[in-house]
Amino acid sequence: MKLEPTGAPHASGAFKRQLTRFHTWSGLSVGVVVAFLGLTGASFVLRPVLERTFYARLLTVSACRQRLPLDRLAAAARAVHPKGGLESIEVPASATASTAVKFSDDDWVYVDPCTAAILGTQNEYGGFFGFFDGLHRFRFVRNGRQIAGTCNAVFLLLLLVGGVILWWPRGAERLKSAVTFNPKLPGTARTINLHKVLGIYSFLVLFTISATALPLSFVPVRDLIGWAAGSPLVIPPPPRPKAVPGGRRISMQAVWLRSRRAFPDARWLNIHYPRAPNDAIAVTALEKGAPHAEAKSYLYLDPRTGATLRRSPYASSTPRGRKIYLYLLALHSGLVGGLPYQLLLFVAALGLPVMLYSGLSPYLRRKRRERASKPFPVRIARRRDEALGIRSFELVHPRGRRLPAFSAGSHIDVRIRSGLIRQYSLCNSPEERHRYVIGVLRVPQSRGGSQAMHDELEEGTLLRIGGPRNHFPLAPAARRSILLAGGIGVTAILSMAEQLSSGGADFEMHYCTRSREQTPFLERILAAPYADRVRFHFGSGADARRLDMRAVLAGAAPDTHLYACGPKRFMDGVTGTAGQLGWPESHIHREYFGGAGQIREDDAAFDIKLAGSGRMIPVGRRQTALDALLAAGVPVQSSCRQGACGTCMLRVLDGEPDHRDLFLSPEERARRDRFLPCCSRAVGRMLVVDL
Repeated sequence: MKLEPTGAPHASGAFKRQLTRFHTWSGLSVGVVVAFLGLTGASFVLRPVLERTFYARLLTVSACRQRLPLDRLAAAARAVHPKGGLESIEVPASATASTAVKFSDDDWVYVDPCTAAILGTQNEYGGFFGFFDGLHRFRFVRNGRQIAGTCNAVFLLLLLVGGVILWWPRGAERLKSAVTFNPKLPGTARTINLHKVLGIYSFLVLFTISATALPLSFVPVRDLIGWAAGSPLVIPPPPRPKAVPGGRRISMQAVWLRSRRAFPDARWLNIHYPRAPNDAIAVTALEKGAPHAEAKSYLYLDPRTGATLRRSPYASSTPRGRKIYLYLLALHSGLVGGLPYQLLLFVAALGLPVMLYSGLSPYLRRKRRERASKPFPVRIARRRDEALGIRSFELVHPRGRRLPAFSAGSHIDVRIRSGLIRQYSLCNSPEERHRYVIGVLRVPQSRGGSQAMHDELEEGTLLRIGGPRNHFPLAPAARRSILLAGGIGVTAILSMAEQLSSGGADFEMHYCTRSREQTPFLERILAAPYADRVRFHFGSGADARRLDMRAVLAGAAPDTHLYACGPKRFMDGVTGTAGQLGWPESHIHREYFGGAGQIREDDAAFDIKLAGSGRMIPVGRRQTALDALLAAGVPVQSSCRQGACGTCMLRVLDGEPDHRDLFLSPEERARRDRFLPCCSRAVGRMLVVDL
């Protein structure tokens, strides 16, 4: 029985595609800023816990019976900090805490309250925690708070909320996989899985951080809170004391004593001295039992008489709207819930850069692949008959520019005309950047590509080709290589011989054809520097000599790698013999020329789910998965359509493929993490692919 979760935020295909697009582009546009906010926030969210350890020399003193008057402590601080006016003095209730004197340039001077010794000076945004606090607040740019707030708003709406809608599993049976990280998935699939799982586990914390940042950044949001609560957020200013010309202010010590009487159980007091002569002295206190560190009480004193102008305890005098705002501020800063909540914030904030990477890297890698394969123009500089029915084409840039670099075993897509695209291996040396050389066998029973290449394309013709791609590379760890070519399969092997020869590598090459007359590139090979390493095997003629596959492959050193390219019968002989002789699968590299079977009588319909959007594409029982995707408007690159070239290969994130291709090795098939939609199908009802 299939269960559907009630209330699930299902989205239609079109809406989900649009949401995916917005989700991706918002990540690209604000993701770096959000990750920056996460890193800087994580750097100081544990400040209340760690600061007394990090800055013990500034914050901790030995207890004494009698503390010195605040005026003397302030004088000692002024002596070492003559610039800037005194702004405030913070006095913790703890007997082992220092007294901090703040100046108008945001410097704090820490003084031993027992001896008036200067413990040190540090700017409010200096030191490890202060530095990252300043970065987090965007103090280095004008209107930085609004910039950070805007990015938070985009993150909240399009990334967090949109991400949950895109993540939401369609059925209860998929909920477990949706919340479980699977490290065994292949690269891109593992990255996407990490992004989704990390996002859903940290959603509530990240939502809290982002939502509580909005009233800190935007005045209209604060006003909205006050309007909804029916009370103001801003405390009205205290009544101004009567002006007394020439009067002297009361001492700081007297202010502290009055403040202690007003708030006898305060955990700390902060005395703010006014800059204007007739402004009140403001005292901020954090009373014992306050719900959080932002739940401050206030006392306003006459600067000359010390009379109380107003006393505003947090519990009884703070308007409801301001209490809500202060709670949101404390929630955002990690000042609620103690160490457990701070650790949650710390882990979630550190997860933001990971989410940025895991969310954007699959998209950027896909775009990079698309750019690399984007068609560009070439001109046929030369065509030449290499053997009976085989012609080579030399392609150059129309303006004489260097062509994109390629490695041995690479291929290109040749767009012969509209709707006719074929794939051909590059058979010249990878060191040659001024040209590409391909060889084309004329196949009368083909689907028209080879015939068009032979009959329609002249020297000087302009073509468009895709950038080089390589599904058949040389293994860098190979100490020795054996190259086996069957017929036109030599095109892929030739570039390998060129690269191995120029690098001084140890290799041998065996080339099998029907006869000398049907051996393309014969003259080129005989004139090459590696000609002595090549053995020709002709099936007929005066110099006929068939390949003894077992003799060639037997007794190879453990670090020898085998590369084979040719028609299916030839390839079956190579892989079968290598398997019988105990060659490890990881040392056998192959590329087929020919096609795989596709439709069978017992084939069943199945669905392909696109992981990026959740869109479902039905595949009929007499239809290939590639045709179904293309008919649904899903762009998938393809070439041979016969399971031989690997151009259309897709990553499988969930489900089991029914492999019918000639491209993947048995080891690659066993991983069940990719399939070729041109010929392969699904074992079950659905495959989830990385699209």
